[in-house]
Amino acid sequence: MFARTTSFLHRFTQRRENRYRSSQTKRTRCRRARRGIAVTELAVGLPVVLLVAMGTMEMCTVIRLRQKLKMIAYEGARVGVLPDAGAENVDWQCTTLCTDQSIEETTIQMTPSDPSSLESGDWFEVSVAAPFTANSLTGAWMIDSFVLNESVTLQKP
Repeated sequence: MFARTTSFLHRFTQRRENRYRSSQTKRTRCRRARRGIAVTELAVGLPVVLLVAMGTMEMCTVIRLRQKLKMIAYEGARVGVLPDAGAENVDWQCTTLCTDQSIEETTIQMTPSDPSSLESGDWFEVSVAAPFTANSLTGAWMIDSFVLNESVTLQKP
């Protein structure tokens, strides 16, 4: 009977230890599963977040570039409607501002082509265009190449 009692107690303590070990292994498995889920979320979510961030930066670059081109066209038109202004004055003003603003590969068009022929009350238009690929932050690998064009029309006083 004594042998049976020790055997019985041994089984009882063993079961208790197994219960404790069992809960520990369950916790370890849960932690590993949670780590695996976090790694999977990172592997899926990080590229999506980076793609959205890069797209946002590219769209902000488009807006910034359009604003700069509009400002350059305005300054060129402002110079063009001044008395005794010539095409070279407008071209110099626009080219200087493009260089200062780090805008590459710009084209400048004036209508009429010679502002010195303008009479009082005539309209003078300056258009400035630049390709987006030459002026983007990331080389425009996300967006197809296109040309941004801004123009300003002023009346000669």
